[in-house]
Amino acid sequence: MIPAMKRLFVLLAACALLLAGCKDGNKGAEAPNAGQEPATKAEAAQNDFTFDELFRIFSCFGENVMSDKFAAQSVKDGIKGDLSDMYEGAVEFTGDCNVLSYSFYNDGCSDDFLMACYRCKADDHVLAMLMETGGCDVTSVKYLRAYEYDPGQGSAHEIALPFEPKPERDDFEDMIRLAGADVPALRDAMRRGSYRYEFRTDGVTVRLNDPADFNEQAYHGDLVVDYLWNGSVFVRNQDYRYACIHANGFANILLGQPAPNFYFDYDPKGYGVNYSQGGDLWLINDAEELGLEVQMDGGKVYSIECRFPGYCVARYAYEVQPGKVQPYVGARINDCLTFGTEAPQVWMLMDGTVQIEDEMWNSKIAFRTSKESLENPVEPSFNDRIRLEHPAFKPEARIESILIWQE
Repeated sequence: MIPAMKRLFVLLAACALLLAGCKDGNKGAEAPNAGQEPATKAEAAQNDFTFDELFRIFSCFGENVMSDKFAAQSVKDGIKGDLSDMYEGAVEFTGDCNVLSYSFYNDGCSDDFLMACYRCKADDHVLAMLMETGGCDVTSVKYLRAYEYDPGQGSAHEIALPFEPKPERDDFEDMIRLAGADVPALRDAMRRGSYRYEFRTDGVTVRLNDPADFNEQAYHGDLVVDYLWNGSVFVRNQDYRYACIHANGFANILLGQPAPNFYFDYDPKGYGVNYSQGGDLWLINDAEELGLEVQMDGGKVYSIECRFPGYCVARYAYEVQPGKVQPYVGARINDCLTFGTEAPQVWMLMDGTVQIEDEMWNSKIAFRTSKESLENPVEPSFNDRIRLEHPAFKPEARIESILIWQE
């Protein structure tokens, strides 16, 4: 029997785990373009489950497939009320849920269990993902297993993890190369194959299970591979927006700090790195185009301009108007920004660049495009930039780059 105060703590902690698993982890994604057939919103909506459905699936597992703490049905029945409370709280918070979770605590150490379920398109079977995590100082994934559950038989059998393709070391190379992360620590995490899985009704987000001294770097770098459930497998969400642009810089390239070392041996993405000593400017490109410009001043980063498509502004750093999507490189301007009385200032620069400026905590941010994006053409001045009082952008006008700096 769990003492009352410890039971309350376990309930609150497990509820937090459940809510984290149910919440939407997408960041401004529009639609996946992976080779596999993607999930639609209607299909994703079918992945919510009643509590009774989830508990029936939970009850079919025994000591051979999950923690021995849940081996006996009497133990499962004993925590049914707690699981129901957590489920109802998640539904109230998110509107739907496909997850059950529970945590045991002992002398500062935890043993956490999570089950996430997804309906199969071909029949009435259900994919059940079972994950156990735990530890004392550092929490890690003990196992992740996949089972196909047959509701008619009330039984399940183990199957291979349905990730196509599965997470690989090279998936995170952008964040090493572009974000200036601590390469040895990241390499160690990759060699261990150590990932964290965050489940939601339409898919799963896979993150590196960061070592303790790497949390801040991973937080800035958004070390993520995102998947959507298509009714048979989890397929790569190619349009996931990486929230690496924040008030302090781009990932771990931080304003007011020395630039990280962009040179290292292993580079499967084939990035090119050039440094202009006289101009104090780092230029990083892939095989096709210039993607990142890091302007230095006195040996420290003054500004960062991102041209690579797919990177967006972190939600915790920039708040968009209702009905708008989080700004990202390549997004339509009218989908992201509103130009009203409290709108960002819009300037025509001397070179013909249109710059939409706004505050972002202790720094400034600018969404850049070309003068051809304006509904009403304006010619630049050769003497100074021009303030555009009532700008209107063409429907197809897009953010061509995002610039951040501190004044």
